[in-house]
Amino acid sequence: MFGSSVHDLLASEGYRLVEDAWTTHGRRTYLHDETADRSFLADIARILRGAGWVPDSTVLRAFRNGATGEFIEIEPGGADTTGHFLHVVRAGDTLE
Repeated sequence: MFGSSVHDLLASEGYRLVEDAWTTHGRRTYLHDETADRSFLADIARILRGAGWVPDSTVLRAFRNGATGEFIEIEPGGADTTGHFLHVVRAGDTLE
């Protein structure tokens, strides 16, 4: 149940969809212009928790949805990049 609600939530928080491989690879990738620093991560974690997502117990900067089995991972943009990526992965698929 990826649905438009996760997309709408992310879009309302300033994320832009940059790759939609949901049908072929079970993944959507979003970009945000803000650096994923501690403060930003705390804010997005609070927002995601309100939508049923919980921090992953083994993966840093990652969240799981117990109802859908979907997975979100936040990836820093890198040394020469501003912003960060957020990947939403369908249950049973992996980031590759």
